[in-house]
Amino acid sequence: MFMKMNNIINNFSVVIPVFNEEEIFLDSANKIYKICTEMNKPFEIIFSENGSSDNTVNLIKAFINNKDNCFMIRNEIANYGLALKNGFENAKNELIISFDIDYFSQKFLEQSLNLNQEFVALVASKRMNESEDKRTIVRKLATSTFVLILKMLFQTSLSDTHGMKAIRRKNIQKEINNVISSQDIFDTELLIRIEKSGFKIQEVPTKVNEIRPSVSVIFKRIPRTLKSLFKLRYQLFKESLNTNNL
Repeated sequence: MFMKMNNIINNFSVVIPVFNEEEIFLDSANKIYKICTEMNKPFEIIFSENGSSDNTVNLIKAFINNKDNCFMIRNEIANYGLALKNGFENAKNELIISFDIDYFSQKFLEQSLNLNQEFVALVASKRMNESEDKRTIVRKLATSTFVLILKMLFQTSLSDTHGMKAIRRKNIQKEINNVISSQDIFDTELLIRIEKSGFKIQEVPTKVNEIRPSVSVIFKRIPRTLKSLFKLRYQLFKESLNTNNL
């Protein structure tokens, strides 16, 4: 019996949405750059800045200066999903990894670069039994409720869609123009569409330690997210009707 060989990843891109992160940017950016370098593979880091009003932009410019594999792209409005989308569209390497400036992991990076050929994406799930989630009870409850709604509306097998993820670029290219969501659920919709297209997504446990309070107010995000989820459900329903009528 032959063991399946890992599909060798030759190079990778890291996309990091950034908004008003002057307090932690340089420390986190240096750590991310270090762990990427230690992988001994060609890589690029794309900082997708979206409407910062503090000194974040100048810090990014200083960091990427004299680094030919680090770039900044800019969006004038604060929109996490759009920042992520812009980063994915600009990424050039075969595997695209999504980190947040306050949530990244060398272990996850290593796991991503050893992604088995039967999977097109790897997702770090905060809800697996082996995970360590040290966020507040409110944020844990919000995640659990969000995933419950996802399973009810979309019958997804995923236990978490927010946070660190790695996706093969060719699969992103197939689906990204179909994604209608921005803000909070862009990456969620992208994963759902990949899954519904018949591709396998692997989940791995993760550790979450909040190094600073969330920059977005969770109670403002809840109604916006619910509206986006039901809008997506309707869109996928319309698409299924069109497919059935072919």
